[in-house]
Amino acid sequence: MIYEIHLYVPKTGELTPAMLEWLFENGERNDHPEAYWPVCKLKPHALARRLLRLDQTLVPVQGPANDVELHYPNAELGIVLYVHDRGVILFFPYMAYSIYSRIVLGICYTYIRYLYDIAGFWSFDPQLDILSYGDDYAALEHTAVLMDRVMPKLLTT
Repeated sequence: MIYEIHLYVPKTGELTPAMLEWLFENGERNDHPEAYWPVCKLKPHALARRLLRLDQTLVPVQGPANDVELHYPNAELGIVLYVHDRGVILFFPYMAYSIYSRIVLGICYTYIRYLYDIAGFWSFDPQLDILSYGDDYAALEHTAVLMDRVMPKLLTT
């Protein structure tokens, strides 16, 4: 199972559940005026370059349209940062009860924290329905515990 965390820069400095609901309903559409969008418009290539300055080992791949994929160099870990014009989606495999899950989450947290520090990105975990700042390292362990508790149940249904 591929796990994902969505990262956005809210225009108001705060991201709410209503804003996320609007994004998931309307995020694929391009016909809304900029004033309707609750999150900032980004320049995917510029953001990808910033992330490459943090981690020069990331492998950039051109995505659809103007999007950029940044692949972690160890393919076995399966970490991909998908940079689009409204945010970043961080993909990684779900590995229950594994030391690898803590390693992968640690690597992902580094990217999440960096994006929070450079531009105020907030993170949303749609699997666990958790919205947070990127600056809380304790949330990493909380996420790992919740993943180990909740995700096996979701996989069996």
